Amino acid sequence: MEKNLPPFADPDVPEVGHLLCAAAGVVLPAYVSPWRYRRITHWTQSWFPRLESRFAYQGKARQIELFRRLGVRHPETLLFESPDHLLSVFARQPLPWPYPVVLKGDTGGGGSRVFPLYGSGDLERYAAELPGREPALLQRWVEHGGRDLRVVVYGDRTVSYFRVGDGRFYNNLCRGGRLDRELCPWDQERGVEAVRDVCCKAGIDIAGFDLMFPDTGPPVFIEINFHFGRKGLGGTAGHRRYVREAVDAWRARRLSEILGGASRRE
Repeated sequence: MEKNLPPFADPDVPEVGHLLCAAAGVVLPAYVSPWRYRRITHWTQSWFPRLESRFAYQGKARQIELFRRLGVRHPETLLFESPDHLLSVFARQPLPWPYPVVLKGDTGGGGSRVFPLYGSGDLERYAAELPGREPALLQRWVEHGGRDLRVVVYGDRTVSYFRVGDGRFYNNLCRGGRLDRELCPWDQERGVEAVRDVCCKAGIDIAGFDLMFPDTGPPVFIEINFHFGRKGLGGTAGHRRYVREAVDAWRARRLSEILGGASRRE
């Protein structure tokens, strides 16, 4: 029997805790705070989606640390405590790579805090546009060929498409990029495979990944988007459909595991 809990039910109330303990699994709402997530998962056996990585790797700086830990290919990156820290370092020494390079803020979507730097004057100019109390990133330029791949993961299902900027730096759809689902199927296939591997290792069930293909080597992981745009997914309705299908698949798998375990015990 399925039971819906009120969205703000306290997991530590005995009646709620007992219900969670006895449940085969728990489907989490679209938003849950880190505190509630920790308490719910303390009580229950299984849940969907897993959110540990979402909470642990918010922001581009922490995602670079994740990519390093997993050993996946990503842009060569220097991390700084703040934009001022970055400027103070390069006031005393040259950049480690030739221009152009890429400057990024830790937060912001749609390329809003991502800047191509073509000369020394750009560094100070664009660093001033980043939030002063957030980390800043400086990255070696990746020749992306005017395109990047978005791979969205919904449980066991993936949706992939290229965002094409026609030679511009920004490929984001909100900045005039166009969507192409048929482009470079071989790159899409190996991009999806690489994303599945990262999701398996990092425990990610729902997220959007951005990848680039500068050469015939492994794809370059650029960013994980835990809150991603939906234009390439059929809008909000399409996104909700994918989530519902992922939940249904997880529920069926979970019930199969329980029934299989029961039959083996018999």
